[in-house]
Amino acid sequence: MKIIKTNWINIVGVFIAVFLYAIVLNLIDENASRNMFQSVFASLILVFGYGIIFWGLLIVSLIVLDLLLFIRSQNNLKAKLVIEWLIISSPFVYWAIRYKEWIFVAAIVALLITQLLREKKIQKATS
Repeated sequence: MKIIKTNWINIVGVFIAVFLYAIVLNLIDENASRNMFQSVFASLILVFGYGIIFWGLLIVSLIVLDLLLFIRSQNNLKAKLVIEWLIISSPFVYWAIRYKEWIFVAAIVALLITQLLREKKIQKATS
């Protein structure tokens, strides 16, 4: 259960990365004249509204894979975290390529970084 509680790192890290990407994307859009407030508001709608499927899949897959990979042992922790990242990010890679939604690439990179940061928290929680 302690390992599942470390998923907050992934959720917060991916949220921040996707949110910042969306703000920058809104600010540099030449077809729209938005100020900073409008960009932040539009980014919140994008991340929470449009991204609800993404967040649901991310949270459920993190919990399920944590239960499958870490319930027996925490040996080869880094390898298991990378495997978990590969499994979780594969549909998002497809969506990024298929629909040319590059915000998924920001989420995938952020997930990898937070998975590696999460390793330290898992080691601390299990020791």
